[in-house]
Amino acid sequence: MKPLDDLTVVDLTQSVAGPVCTQLLGEMGATVLKVEPPSGDNFRHIMNGNIFAPFNHGKQSLCVDMKTEAGHSIVTELVDEADVIVESFRPGVLEKYDLDYESVRTRNEDVIYCSLSGFGRTGPYRSYPGYDPCIQAVSGLMAITGYRDRPPVRIRASLIDCGTGANAAFAIMAAVRQRDRGGDGTHIDISLFDVAISWMSYWITNYDQSGELPERAGGEGIGSAPNGVFPTGDGHIYIATLSEAMYERLCTVLDRTDLLEDERFETIDDRIDHRETLRDELIPELEAFTATELEGKLLEAGIPAGAVRTVDELLETDEHVEARSMLVDSYNPEVDETVTTAALPFRFSSGLHDGQFSSRPPKKGEHTDDILAALSYSTDEIARLHETGAVIASS
Repeated sequence: MKPLDDLTVVDLTQSVAGPVCTQLLGEMGATVLKVEPPSGDNFRHIMNGNIFAPFNHGKQSLCVDMKTEAGHSIVTELVDEADVIVESFRPGVLEKYDLDYESVRTRNEDVIYCSLSGFGRTGPYRSYPGYDPCIQAVSGLMAITGYRDRPPVRIRASLIDCGTGANAAFAIMAAVRQRDRGGDGTHIDISLFDVAISWMSYWITNYDQSGELPERAGGEGIGSAPNGVFPTGDGHIYIATLSEAMYERLCTVLDRTDLLEDERFETIDDRIDHRETLRDELIPELEAFTATELEGKLLEAGIPAGAVRTVDELLETDEHVEARSMLVDSYNPEVDETVTTAALPFRFSSGLHDGQFSSRPPKKGEHTDDILAALSYSTDEIARLHETGAVIASS
């Protein structure tokens, strides 16, 4: 038994954030019915399906044209019987179909309805489309990412999307818990913008207190020095000396204890003031090691450090990735091939979940007929729906 095996979730989302949310619910046992338009989730085809595949495990796919009367009727039946609805349409779209929260709750009063959007259901930006890199820009995140003398840069992973999906799943579980204890259904309004703003929290607090705008700092850290990305003999490494003791140990590892007597580097503030000079002193010593050699020596000395790894190194040579079972076999339905993807990042001692996915991502419309049959549509009725194009099943 899994904790959510009594929940039916209707998934009206596409792209990344919504699918991350519903995948988490599905992996905890919920029956997730992914409703896709005739063209399919719009991320099925990007990067040969390699964005779709990691975020859509544990779901059943119903492909339906909601613009047809019959298709609209099917989706209405699903949402009226659902425990949870997750949707990522722009505000105002679902009102046209009487599938917005206010309409649905008149027919399904206990429903937990999560609206996931770029900018939320209120405010002057509410109708703007939301795309992770654009949210990085308008939230202030992009302004502090990159080098001082170069334009701002995006983070090349969908961190805002994934973080929003995880926050949405948490909010849904809180709402389920409240309802189970005698509370009512509810409408959850969560946006990529709000999540990104929440992640900017300490920069916001620091500006409010100091009046100082954060600057782009490339690979440099904050609050101490040396703290940042440094070259090695064969790559790069991040080193963070966060205390006087760590700095002393770094100088010892590099056989540069003479630096401990240098008044330019006597305190943390001194080292920050002379950050570049100290960097120049250290680079020749750092380049005498490979990144992994240096990483080992620094970690053994209790100094936070991390060799900069590439994706192929994670897949092929990283022993910790292997030991943590963080890579699993999955399936890409767009190319009909087995692929490697990242496992879920949690483990339970009770055996509730071990990070492995319970089932593969579905093909577009793969479960259309099964879902219709569960709604009591007859074989003839299902055939007629296919003939009219109201629904589509995978070939």
